[in-house]
Amino acid sequence: MLKRLKEKSNDEKVRNTMNRRINFIFGLVVFIFAIMVLRLGYLQIAQGSHYKQLIKNDENITVNESVPRGRIVDRNGKVLVDNASKMAITYTRGRKTSQKEMLETAKKLSSLINMDTDKITDRDKKDFWVTLHPQKAKDLMKKEQSMLEDGSISQEQYDEQQRKKIGKKQLSELSKKDLQILAIYREMNAGSTLDPQIIKNEDVTEKEYAAVSQQLSKLPGVNTSMDWDRKYPYKDTLRGIFGDVSTSTEGLPKELTEQYLSKGYSRNDRVGKSYLEYQYEDVLRGKKKQMKYTTDKSGKVINSEVINPGSRGHDLQLTIDIDLQKKVESLLDKQIAKLRSQGAKDMDNAMIVVQDPKNGDILAMAGKQISKNGKLTDYDIENFTAQFAVGSSVKGGTLLAGYQNNAIKVGEQMVDEPLKFQGGLTKRSYFNKNGRVTINDKEALMHSSNVYMFKTALKLAGDPYYSGMPLPSDISMAGQKLRKGLNQVGLGVKTGIDLPNETNGQIEPLTNNPGNYLDLSIGQYDTYTPLQLSQYVSTIANNGYRIQPHIGLSIHDATNKDELGPVKRKVKGNVLNKVNNSQKEIDEVQDGFKMAFNEKDGTGYASFKDTVVPSAGKTGTAEVFQDGEPRVNSTYVGYAPIKDPKLAFSIVYTNQPVPPPWLNGGDLGRDVINYYFKDKDKNGDSTEK
Repeated sequence: MLKRLKEKSNDEKVRNTMNRRINFIFGLVVFIFAIMVLRLGYLQIAQGSHYKQLIKNDENITVNESVPRGRIVDRNGKVLVDNASKMAITYTRGRKTSQKEMLETAKKLSSLINMDTDKITDRDKKDFWVTLHPQKAKDLMKKEQSMLEDGSISQEQYDEQQRKKIGKKQLSELSKKDLQILAIYREMNAGSTLDPQIIKNEDVTEKEYAAVSQQLSKLPGVNTSMDWDRKYPYKDTLRGIFGDVSTSTEGLPKELTEQYLSKGYSRNDRVGKSYLEYQYEDVLRGKKKQMKYTTDKSGKVINSEVINPGSRGHDLQLTIDIDLQKKVESLLDKQIAKLRSQGAKDMDNAMIVVQDPKNGDILAMAGKQISKNGKLTDYDIENFTAQFAVGSSVKGGTLLAGYQNNAIKVGEQMVDEPLKFQGGLTKRSYFNKNGRVTINDKEALMHSSNVYMFKTALKLAGDPYYSGMPLPSDISMAGQKLRKGLNQVGLGVKTGIDLPNETNGQIEPLTNNPGNYLDLSIGQYDTYTPLQLSQYVSTIANNGYRIQPHIGLSIHDATNKDELGPVKRKVKGNVLNKVNNSQKEIDEVQDGFKMAFNEKDGTGYASFKDTVVPSAGKTGTAEVFQDGEPRVNSTYVGYAPIKDPKLAFSIVYTNQPVPPPWLNGGDLGRDVINYYFKDKDKNGDSTEK
């Protein structure tokens, strides 16, 4: 009996022990399960959106592709800058594409296309040799490898030493075929992940394009597409004004990278680099094509979808009349040849600006740089980026400044005579070197009297002229007054044209040099641009209203047709200021300009007496030096017709021979006026007037 009780007791102990163990295991399982549920709940609820986004990013990526830029047309709709399509071969690197896979693709592609290898550098070759010959590269670097492993040198130092050890012997192992592969491989590596990179877009043959297109299934990431280049139907005409666009290889120019990146551009985007292409970049750039790429778990692209086909940029219509522009260029070339035949062998620049004085429209702008042998180089931008001494053309501004400050009155007479100052200094007019002639303000413009302007400047300084007088000791206030008057008509300040890099001229400090102050009154001290001269004469023609010149006329929506789309925005010339003169004072200067071109004693009479419509203006001659030798700059400003002017111009010739004889460059202005108001319409051209 006792024995059975003991056995029962032992069984119970075993059973209890088993139960405890089972309960423990069960509890542990429940606990682990609870943790798993909680973790799953956390991942699904708290972190669900995060992981969904990661999955989305892995599977669907949207990238932008370049589209053609907008066209540039003249005021009559004639295309000046267009896009020329060309075949291209591109490569899009997947998110997990290895260098080995890229190399294999490059090898396959090299058998289908021929690449230019001139861009390959020695460093490219050395790096590629290492890729092709890893064991040989390793053998070269046994010592450095151990130093790298023990931390004696950095990876950068290791790589530098490796490149030094790879010499001509190693590089000679690269065959022509290897260089072809390298040229392709190099371009592949230049692109960002899932960002199409152009492998070849220059001189792609139809045979190459077809061969690649047929093998796309065997060339992962490779595609055939159409690229574009800027096309210029009028060749070099206004080429400098149009500016440049970066290439597909260049992408964002280094000097403009930060500026464009801040606006949301990609590094390989083609953008305007200079002048109109840069100024109107936000207009001319197209709306990028948006592509959606779908990848598998390995990162390989398995599908692509066009989300937005994109569109080319808006069209930019200019104020330029291309027919007038071509004629002006032809007339300028003819005039340069004529002046050189008359002795102007050292003349190195000739420039002309033609504009509408009432609204600021630039109708034509031409510039030539002239070599010693007479070769001409287009340099249109010089009209607003370079400044010159312009001489007597500015005298209208001097008179207006004199009126403004009550230094002189309308119709005031003065004696033109040699001015003798203390110390033996003598200043005189060219037309009257030794006599005494009484003239008024209009006649002073007609004769281009220096003395009248000198006496006006002295009165402005509060120190009227008398023979043997000392020059004024303090001309700081008078200099400010004179410059303020010149500024009001556009001289010495930026015109505000819608082009970058405009200069405001060279405005030198007057300090207390009264001689420089007097020279300023006749255009012999400060320097100005041809565009400033054009704005100046336009201000006088426009009854004292200074208008902002502009070369952009309107922006048009892009269309799939040749004609311009609807107007999106117009570009207008703003009124910058009105001169602080009465209409009577402005009329007096206008009358003086009329006399200068139409009276026999006028300095511009020889050229402008027989224009087809009455014209008015002013001539100028500035003394300069070229290589230590005395020369002159000749300038001409004018407008037509006298009543209700529709055209204004400025002309500048630099470094002509010192007269006599006078070399008359004003015929260029006459010919432009005659063509604009007579011959242009006869030729079937049209200009808005």
